[in-house]
Amino acid sequence: MKDFFRLVGAAIDGGGLSDPSFALGGCWPPDKRLSRFFRPIKGGNLPKMRNFAHATPWLRLRRRCCANSSINMKHSLLATALLLSGLASTGGALRAADRNTVTVAVFSLNDFHAGLLPNPAQHVPGAAWVVQTLDSLKSVYPYNVTVSAGDNFGGSFFYNATRKTSLMPQLFKDMGIRVSVLGNHEFDEGQEVLARKWNDVENKPRSWEITYVGANVRETATGRQPDYVQPWAVVPVRINDRRTVNVAFVGLSTSNTPWQTSARRVVGLSFDGNYTGVLDSLRRLPNYKEVEDAPVRLILCHIGTEMKDGRAVWEDRDEKNLQAMDNPDFCGVLSGHTHLAVIGETDSKRPIPVVQGLWHGIYVSMLKCEVDTVTNQVVKVTPELVRVNPKARLNPTAARLQAQIEEQYHTTLFRGIPLSQKLTEAEKPIEHDRRVARQQSPIGRLVCESYAAAYRRDRHLPDDALVVGVSHLGSIRSGFPKGDITVLNVGEVLPFANKLNAYNYTGRQLLDLMNFGYTECKLGFVQTSGVIPVLDKRGRVTSISLQLPTGRIVPIRPNTKLVLVADDYMTTGGDGYPVRLFPKQDELPHKMPTSTDSFIAYLRTLKKIG
Repeated sequence: MKDFFRLVGAAIDGGGLSDPSFALGGCWPPDKRLSRFFRPIKGGNLPKMRNFAHATPWLRLRRRCCANSSINMKHSLLATALLLSGLASTGGALRAADRNTVTVAVFSLNDFHAGLLPNPAQHVPGAAWVVQTLDSLKSVYPYNVTVSAGDNFGGSFFYNATRKTSLMPQLFKDMGIRVSVLGNHEFDEGQEVLARKWNDVENKPRSWEITYVGANVRETATGRQPDYVQPWAVVPVRINDRRTVNVAFVGLSTSNTPWQTSARRVVGLSFDGNYTGVLDSLRRLPNYKEVEDAPVRLILCHIGTEMKDGRAVWEDRDEKNLQAMDNPDFCGVLSGHTHLAVIGETDSKRPIPVVQGLWHGIYVSMLKCEVDTVTNQVVKVTPELVRVNPKARLNPTAARLQAQIEEQYHTTLFRGIPLSQKLTEAEKPIEHDRRVARQQSPIGRLVCESYAAAYRRDRHLPDDALVVGVSHLGSIRSGFPKGDITVLNVGEVLPFANKLNAYNYTGRQLLDLMNFGYTECKLGFVQTSGVIPVLDKRGRVTSISLQLPTGRIVPIRPNTKLVLVADDYMTTGGDGYPVRLFPKQDELPHKMPTSTDSFIAYLRTLKKIG
């Protein structure tokens, strides 16, 4: 036991785990009972250990789930600290107190977005460290299965630049992921590419395949599911030669998908927002018995949750439907989509444990399911979040992966330019916080300025020409750090490289667009280049002016003629923007570059930014 506590102390001391920015909602101040873990340990650092306690939630809730199972929810401090360090197991599995039970650990990543490279500015650890954390977890919990809660690769410039030689299939094999729910970004490359399931990637291991689940994804014309997705997947977990515990995953994809991916990518598909009805309807399927017979039955969803007042609540356009959920078949939820850390119970009629781990592999989500081997029923489910430690020394498997990633970074070109090439320099960090949805961000304005500049450059127009670039919060994925800005940095801001469209516009149309983006759009606050709005007490835009690159401010009247530039995701309904705001008859015919190309070209003209 002394050795165990010594390992825990070393893990906390060396792991950089005291960042209070990752404290989970509703858990402040920390439970005083945690103090029993913080005893002097040789080689440890007591103050830092206490800081780690302040960043750790401690929830104890008692509910009923599945076969009358009790729930004991907590952040497992000692196990987490050990695992974050990348250390080997202290020996043997962590077993339930009851000798007739076995612990089946279900691990999940959500919204990974091909986060292969470390990004310290965003606390992104990098894929190699995620693999290592999972290896450590599996050494402690040998009876396990790993899945994905969706958005595996979309939203990554590095993935797009290395598409044909992508390391994502190898990464998922190393992680043990063979099942994933369909996130909205699974459709970024279109249904044909999705259906190939990475079979066109040169580095795909022959021994690995992935199964997509999404019970509410249907073909509009036939009402059937596409061939590349199925409603559920059952994964056997081998306990010994005589015993296997089956884990069933029923998939649900957000009904927001048509508004949160390019509309042309999901033509012919429907995403049923009656989630409870979908789950209930599955019982009528003849092969649903394989789900019913599985002792561990989980919902694997890309719908999204968040913490409010210490409670885990659904965050979805059809959240009222989810709140009415009263299905006894399931004992836990693995969620994704909102890019938030969540640990608690679902905000539903029958609460069950739910866990969601931010994004990009910052956390590994875990549901510890204790199964009675006599009755074949779940008796307890414990949700936990395990923080990945990017400072840990890599094991051989993770080190091999990291070497492959670094080689791709240094050898890959984008439009003939190395990903590592410097474009300009930021005098200070240029922020873009996607968690603060109702704002014009500094990076958002810079992006939109590049759109307007691209049109002026293409048409040989002066800086005082009335051109407005617009975007939306969702397509802009991050900001810039202080210092050198590379091609890769630009790609991290605008990973989708959407085509730009230009429109003949009037001041009245721009006012209508601004009002929608300010007051009506719930998915992506409008970003602009130089638009100065005047708001009334209700927050509506009453008038606008435009600040030009020359510094001159021009009032925009209803009949003022101008040119508007926006990406085709926004103009085709993305993030909920109505296509009526971008009339086809007003679209200018000449070809425009992509959003990412425009931003790169613009930054190359600037010696410094910020």
